[in-house]
Amino acid sequence: MGRFDDIDASTPVVIGTAEIVHRDGDDFEPCSATALMLEAVRAAIAPLPEQVASSVGAVFVPHGTWVESDPGRAIAIELGAPTARSVRSELGVLQHTLLHRAATGVRDGLFDVAVVVGGENRWSGVVAAKGGVAVPEAPAAAFGEPDEVITPAEPVITAIEIERNLTTAAHQYAIIESAIRHDLGRSVAEHQRALGELWGSAARVAVDAPAAWDRRGLAPEEITEESPSNRMIAAPYPKWLVSQWNVDQAAALVCTTVGTARRLGVDESQWVFPLAMVLSNLVVPMPERAEIHRWPAAGLVARSALEAAQVGVEELGPIDLYSCFPAAVQVQAREMGLGIGNGFTVTGGMVFGGGPFNNYSLQGAAAVVRAVREAPGSIGLSSAVSGLCTKPSVVLWSSAPPRAPFVALDVAFAADALTERRPVDGDAIGPAVVVGATVVPGRDGAVTTVAVVEVDGVRTVVQNHDPAVGEAFRAADPVGAAVEVVAPGEFVLAP
Repeated sequence: MGRFDDIDASTPVVIGTAEIVHRDGDDFEPCSATALMLEAVRAAIAPLPEQVASSVGAVFVPHGTWVESDPGRAIAIELGAPTARSVRSELGVLQHTLLHRAATGVRDGLFDVAVVVGGENRWSGVVAAKGGVAVPEAPAAAFGEPDEVITPAEPVITAIEIERNLTTAAHQYAIIESAIRHDLGRSVAEHQRALGELWGSAARVAVDAPAAWDRRGLAPEEITEESPSNRMIAAPYPKWLVSQWNVDQAAALVCTTVGTARRLGVDESQWVFPLAMVLSNLVVPMPERAEIHRWPAAGLVARSALEAAQVGVEELGPIDLYSCFPAAVQVQAREMGLGIGNGFTVTGGMVFGGGPFNNYSLQGAAAVVRAVREAPGSIGLSSAVSGLCTKPSVVLWSSAPPRAPFVALDVAFAADALTERRPVDGDAIGPAVVVGATVVPGRDGAVTTVAVVEVDGVRTVVQNHDPAVGEAFRAADPVGAAVEVVAPGEFVLAP
């Protein structure tokens, strides 16, 4: 009798995964994003019975920076499943949404096997441009229209953020980081050392991670100290605290049901169960949150997943948190009740493991599935973030039999009730208090200080271009400082 004989035949199970990286080097050859994704799918399918490929009924792909409009169709044709449904999701849609669609689709009998795959070939573009050549063309089938395009229900960034220098992710997360530092009561130097230790642990993981982009294993001080090769992007974040998206990476997951896996003859050693997939599509812009270093939705998705799967947080083994910036990791870990002293990533994170734009969550999921498969009986967690700490998601993975039926939930309504807000007015002026801030040095020597401030209970986003103000905001914790908003979007230090 097998370990999984008593499991309901409709239970979703992941039977194949792959993580692909083409690192820079003398033998590096540029390739199309579709070619990279095809390679990942072939690697995920390779250990499985031959009939799995032709049984694929859907291919789900999160859109990247690449030009192809329908890589899913080219992948389906390559698999010998040309009529498979091709689905592309746009930026702003949680990458785990595609895992939800795949798992619920096989469970509900919409298709037998689903492939979720994504990738990014930005490094190919860099190398090709330096060499004065073009990136190889993708297959013609990758330039049609997919059967379905999933778009976000609402924008994840507001007009005031767009107008006032908060469209860059580093700027927003750096402001959140300032609020975290203030909440912890650390000096600027103390917090910078803590960030170095946190990201240094990820650099050490990347040394041995099979698909990591950067395996140098940088020391904490190399990560946080400014240098010509580690310029400040948005204080307190120099380059090596910022997600690196100029990579060639891809990941693929193959999902089916227990019944189909049995019918196709997939060895049980390949099986990893998604126990619960919980997300929140609630959108609350950062300036509007009462506490910008808190994120109730992130805690809610984790608690809901653990409860649905009947798993205790202390049982978790491999964990991979979405790690674009240190603030993202710290906020998620706090809200989810996770101690990150023993590690928050199995890839090396989005700096050293690699941050392929709109695909990292699949890289992290594939890596956790691999780690769980290699440790029979273990339970892992992977997370996703969409927008700028806007939409969170977690998936619990297990190589042991599920304790409860599979669950896929959107808890946005409950998250809404937990999230305290402040009104935002782009025209607010007068005496104000800093809620969070960052200093952005330009390559031309210009300095811009960007802050979220509160004017008589109303929030606004403001800027200042005086280098002296930038120096003051970098030297000491500015949160709680008094400033004067002298015109809409402009502030000076209080007299």
